[in-house]
Amino acid sequence: MTRQPREFATKLLIFIMSVTLITFTLYSTAAASSGAHAQNDFNSETAGATGGATINVDQTVTGGEPSANEDVTLEWDPSQEESVTGYRLYYGNASGKYLPPIDVGNVTTYTIKDLNVKQNWFFAVKAYDEESHSSNYSNEVVKNQIETGEAGSTASNAMSFTHDPLALNEDFGVDTPVDTDADSDINDLPSLGGDRIVAGTGPWPKNGGWLKTLTNNYFHDRWSRLDWQQYNKLQGESRIAKGDIDGDGRDEIIIGMGPVAGDETAPAGNFQVLDDNYQHLFWGQVDWGEYNEGNGETWPTCGDLDGDGKDEILIGLGKGGMGIVEVFTVADNQLKHKTWIASTWNEYNLARGEVRPSTGDLNGDGKDDIILGFGQVADNPEIPGGTYEVLTNEGQHMTWGEVTWNDYNQLNGESRPVIGDLDGDGTNEIIIGLGNGANGAFEIQGFNDEGNLSNQAWLATPWWQAYNLISGETRPAVGNLDDDKADELAIALGQGGGGWIHLFDDKQSGYNHYISLQLWPEDYDLNNGASWIAIQKQ
Repeated sequence: MTRQPREFATKLLIFIMSVTLITFTLYSTAAASSGAHAQNDFNSETAGATGGATINVDQTVTGGEPSANEDVTLEWDPSQEESVTGYRLYYGNASGKYLPPIDVGNVTTYTIKDLNVKQNWFFAVKAYDEESHSSNYSNEVVKNQIETGEAGSTASNAMSFTHDPLALNEDFGVDTPVDTDADSDINDLPSLGGDRIVAGTGPWPKNGGWLKTLTNNYFHDRWSRLDWQQYNKLQGESRIAKGDIDGDGRDEIIIGMGPVAGDETAPAGNFQVLDDNYQHLFWGQVDWGEYNEGNGETWPTCGDLDGDGKDEILIGLGKGGMGIVEVFTVADNQLKHKTWIASTWNEYNLARGEVRPSTGDLNGDGKDDIILGFGQVADNPEIPGGTYEVLTNEGQHMTWGEVTWNDYNQLNGESRPVIGDLDGDGTNEIIIGLGNGANGAFEIQGFNDEGNLSNQAWLATPWWQAYNLISGETRPAVGNLDDDKADELAIALGQGGGGWIHLFDDKQSGYNHYISLQLWPEDYDLNNGASWIAIQKQ
């Protein structure tokens, strides 16, 4: 089946949004230290709908220290066009750089909850009609950050933390004692209920290939390293996946590798399998010599495709891989080829062909289905356009999914899906990480009995404006961190991400962000800072 590109409306707008004034008032969500709330007063200027003028904001804070997060209530003048049926509210940390909009309906006021007071916030509105035609942006208004006088590093001031961030800046391979009695609420956080976080580095020539494992109280546990010295010196990217390939209830670790320019021997389609105690088990290699010589990168995941209680290893191929995934199984203590599967989107397969697989049981048959995320295709905004494909456990096409953020889909459109049960109801959701231009956002979608996918929530990493402007990429992982019925989320950042990962609780808590961790030695954090993560069952 070949997926046809979507058609986009080209009709000119038949109305002009007449929003000429936006005012807003800020109230603290929590009592200040004196028991009073903090309030900001604003002076507003008038601007035309397409003038792009910025509203100047004069801020005053009364009643003691403000809380870390506050609500912002916005009001705007209604459009005078009769065809207007509603408004979309946009906001973000940089001028003109917004998250997916909030459809507020046909109202002229809206409150955004829990915005970080340490960041600048930019707001604008668009009107739309019953055919979903949108106006231009209104004038933009700005809420400037509040200086609280708190000390801290540049990174911690640039993001909001429910709890103090943990910076674990050892040297690679050197275990540095950690002060677990530091001024932090770490003892109040959910403990890892047997599952643990394992992280790998991005490309880091001369000193790559590292893996880091955390303890159940979120501190460093141990270092491991990819067992290929040549590759570690050239590239060293460690793409982490986990799965129970021997059926003992504990997850093994699979390490995929990134492409190496100018060396046909690395990575050459190779991947390494470690036991649950991080000792070497197998080397594997994609069984396609031409691909191995031309690119050779590997995107690993694991899943129980046949329902026998043991996971298979799935290796997605990179650029030029024709949308192909090779499936391996472990039999007689050997890693063996099982089958090939592929995307059914021929146009994409010919244009780029990179696939990032993930697995999970979506249709409730006790066997894991397969989701294929797609990479960006330069100069063609309709491919991949935020699309991902859902296959059955046997590799047959089930349905198409799509990120529900049109601006991102047209700008980049790549997808990084994973699967987990975030509400503990026994059915899985799909969490979609995004590439460059994501502004730190990721989406949660549900899969219903009719096989249809729909948006459940948009979330975002704690705000760090510098990273979001450079990349904003999000790399999700799912697992049960606190040993309850529902899975938690861990979000790693891409290059420029300072080595940070962010942990979010399950749906019952409202996906509360409860801690951020900085994983790697300082030199790596400053010069690359990318991480790949998995949540390993122990």
